[in-house]
Amino acid sequence: MPQGLAKLFIGQLNFNASEEDVRQLFEFYGDVLHVNVLRDRHTGKSTGSAFVTFSCTEEADAAILALHGVYNMDRDKPLQVSYCEKTPTISRFGFRHATAVAQQNSANPTPKLGQAA
Repeated sequence: MPQGLAKLFIGQLNFNASEEDVRQLFEFYGDVLHVNVLRDRHTGKSTGSAFVTFSCTEEADAAILALHGVYNMDRDKPLQVSYCEKTPTISRFGFRHATAVAQQNSANPTPKLGQAA
């Protein structure tokens, strides 16, 4: 049974990627409810990262498995895809994955345990 909303953090995006570009990439893995490409407050230019919200953890997990560390969006590094710190729900797989990503890079905080689905 699908679990509730799952919010992913995406890093290493192409700096020219729009919300629609990100949506098209992630919709292959499930029902994308919201995309927010992060932008510099002063310049309005992309920071190369985004948040993507899926309707359930199974879809978010599929995107992680398919894209994290594998898909290169015209950058020198592949996408970094993990549950964000403030995700409404997270799967056990997602928590393990987010913990491993945080251990590799402390700039990626681990989601809170109380949210595990």
